[in-house]
Amino acid sequence: MKIKIAVFLFFVNTVVFASQKAKIVSPDVEIYSKADFDSEVFATVSQGETYIVSDKNDGPFYRIKLKSGKVGYIVDYELDIEGKGPFKEKDLDDVLAAEAKKFAQENPEGEDEEEIQMFGRLYSGPTLQLINFNEETLGSGQTDNLLAVGYKNISLTSWSILGAFKVPKYYSEKTGGSASGFKLWGDFGFSNPVVSLGRSEIRFAGSLFSHFSFIQVERLNRKYDLHDITVGLALEFGWIYRFKKNAIDLAVKYYFDKSNYAGLGVSFLF
Repeated sequence: MKIKIAVFLFFVNTVVFASQKAKIVSPDVEIYSKADFDSEVFATVSQGETYIVSDKNDGPFYRIKLKSGKVGYIVDYELDIEGKGPFKEKDLDDVLAAEAKKFAQENPEGEDEEEIQMFGRLYSGPTLQLINFNEETLGSGQTDNLLAVGYKNISLTSWSILGAFKVPKYYSEKTGGSASGFKLWGDFGFSNPVVSLGRSEIRFAGSLFSHFSFIQVERLNRKYDLHDITVGLALEFGWIYRFKKNAIDLAVKYYFDKSNYAGLGVSFLF
């Protein structure tokens, strides 16, 4: 019975563990507990000694059985395997590259860590804003909701261009005629992240803006030009969420103009 057990253990050891001999080619070679340069070094072997190693490598490592019976891992370029000759020592860059690739495969979430950091990154794309516009005209304060479209750029410095191409309805209501024209906004300033939440961040922005209004009112076959240019300060709070290389930005913007007003916007950025 004992003979059968011994034969069985020998067979398992031969099949499970590798079956080739190798000579150590460097003095005081470290033996790792795992096939990983960051794992524990629990032993060393001496130059010229011969050991049994695995017939297959695990990256730059071979499994090795020590004379004490313990099993560890040894770097391939420290071996001269019978029938294969000695390995050439790998460049440090190659080893580090292999380790980095292995780490990326084992940590897929960490692979995007740098990309997820959005501080200072440049985003730009089309924007849509609903502006609750106020102004002093036609003898009193007037209000109307305007839908503006444009282009927006967000980074540590930011800018945007917006245009509303539907005339506020109070021009025709107050004059009893027809009105046509457009309104343009252009701003330039800064945008700073306040809170970072993984793929998203809350940001604060401030900018100087210019507003240009081109309005024509036609009444009783006569046309009246009601053009205007103003300069003011705009403050904005936004929430930006990133989808891989693209992002969406939701923002509330407050305009300090001759008459103050606010806008709610959404931007699709890339």
